[in-house]
Amino acid sequence: MNHAFWNERWQQGQIGFHLGQPHDWLVAAERRFPSRSRVYVPLCGKTVDLVWLRDRGHEVIGCEFVASAVQDFLKEQGLTAETERRESPDGGVHECHRTPGLSLLQGDALALNPQILGGPVDVIFDRAALVALDPDCRGRYVDGLHRLLRPGGHILLIAFAYDQSRVSGPPWSVDAGTIDTLFGDRFSIETVAVRSEEGNPRFQAAGVPAMEERCCWLTRND
Repeated sequence: MNHAFWNERWQQGQIGFHLGQPHDWLVAAERRFPSRSRVYVPLCGKTVDLVWLRDRGHEVIGCEFVASAVQDFLKEQGLTAETERRESPDGGVHECHRTPGLSLLQGDALALNPQILGGPVDVIFDRAALVALDPDCRGRYVDGLHRLLRPGGHILLIAFAYDQSRVSGPPWSVDAGTIDTLFGDRFSIETVAVRSEEGNPRFQAAGVPAMEERCCWLTRND
């Protein structure tokens, strides 16, 4: 993952991907979540989805490596957090900011393991994490999600697809075929919704006026 690119985006305030309200597909799909789930949100930025899920009785864990995004989230939500350093035998290190019902891990999501996470989770909500990762990181990322998720657990995945020949990511194009290639061997995949979304200014200037946004509900098979 290109950490320098995303750090620069946050420093320059180029965070058009941030929404000021819960994602509508999350709101619609939350009824599928088991009651009082442990929910993991990778590459979470400062999304309000974290507190929205917490307020519905779920135990929520976010992971974000950009320090300013973590601090912005705590400040904007008016949260005072206890902070602890979490390490695992394989060398993974994350700073954990804990508040009731919500923990925010500052560190590399690709280095996360169940020990740092405090055990397996019931649901993973990936709104724009997979599409933010360089394609050569995808296999490692999906392997990590599989390890973090309990057997029979679920992933609510939201991804974008567009003509990658016209403009390069991030966000990278992840179409239905790519989702099947990455997840199909270990997950059952249900397409919940598909719609057209307006491309950002950079994409529009490159001749990509719109992207296909896809929402999938994945269930771990083993």
